[in-house]
Amino acid sequence: MKKEVIMAFTGGVQSSVCLHWLAHSGGYRVSAFAANLGQPGSLRRFGEHALSLGANMAHLEDVRDEFCHDYVLPALKAGAVYGNCYLLSGALTRPLIADVMVRLAEDEACTTVAHGAGPQSSDLARFEQSIAALAPDMELIGPGEIPPLQTRQKAVDYAREKDIMPDEKLGPALHMDRNLWGWAVEVDPLMDTGEELPEEVYQLTANPREAPDDPDEVEISFEEGAPVALDGRELSLKDLISELNQRAGRHGIGRTQVIEDGVSGIKAREVYERPAAEVLTRAHTALEELVLDYPTLELKKQLGRHYGQIVYRGEWFSPLKDALDAFFDSTQQHMNGNVTMELYHGAAQVLRRSSPMSLYDTDLAQREREKGLDGLDVQKMWRLQALPYRVLSRVRGGYHNRSK
Repeated sequence: MKKEVIMAFTGGVQSSVCLHWLAHSGGYRVSAFAANLGQPGSLRRFGEHALSLGANMAHLEDVRDEFCHDYVLPALKAGAVYGNCYLLSGALTRPLIADVMVRLAEDEACTTVAHGAGPQSSDLARFEQSIAALAPDMELIGPGEIPPLQTRQKAVDYAREKDIMPDEKLGPALHMDRNLWGWAVEVDPLMDTGEELPEEVYQLTANPREAPDDPDEVEISFEEGAPVALDGRELSLKDLISELNQRAGRHGIGRTQVIEDGVSGIKAREVYERPAAEVLTRAHTALEELVLDYPTLELKKQLGRHYGQIVYRGEWFSPLKDALDAFFDSTQQHMNGNVTMELYHGAAQVLRRSSPMSLYDTDLAQREREKGLDGLDVQKMWRLQALPYRVLSRVRGGYHNRSK
């Protein structure tokens, strides 16, 4: 008797091989789960592909609203970033996929779930840790139990042998992942970092050199840190991100390349396109500069990078991440206002920002300029601040002697 399994299915080489092997070689009845996260193509096509590979059933769910509100928005409020520039577009989808997959398994009284993440990929860590946290007693099948997923080349060879190659192009891209928050392309490691990538790698953005010569201005309205309107039009977060992807992408905004350190310690050459994510992140930061006090703003920047590491490494469902969410939520209570951005030839620039909670007080600045500051009082304040350094210098012999 075949064992029931719920499998995360993306339609790529890895998940196609995983599904086919489970259905034909592993003795499983596979129910495939495909999520609409804003990727191109019909979700129905993913379902048909899964059934053609041997799935007994295909669950197709539109989770874009849940993705935007429960995953993208917390990351935006946190200012989450991994490395120098990765805004976590793919990393944010894995805990959501794991969550829905576990829910489906529980609804169907199924005790086994599966995924086709590569053995050296960061997604492996994300799926393993998310499912362990959500369903600690559920059996999980990953690449370690599926022979053709032991290496990327074995997966490609298996797919060619069984004639199940999906539409995914294999060169120079090794893996492609798209959702509303961005498009990620992992470049084949056999392609030297000194080689320039061809223009066709980019899917969401125009070449900045060929972008329109007329700039586009967009006003983004925020309520408690959440984007709620464009140019005065209230929109759902899903629709707001979709429109910004089109408008900013038309101007070539959001392209970046990076040599990224994966959770396995292996460096990978990654290409990211995130038009809406870049514009919203810049606008959100601009409003925070206006509303938050300096100590909170500085600590938030540090914790935002740490939050990015947590998400990247697959620790979305963790006590530390929950604690950081509580901190970030507290910083967003007064984050109400508008930011106007100019979209032009690959750049998103802040033109104007305003908030009823602004700490930028022109009246105060004018009064202080007219009244003036007591120079002696200011000097006494800073002399007191300098006292610890005076003591240190006396005890340790002074900084000017250290290089001698």
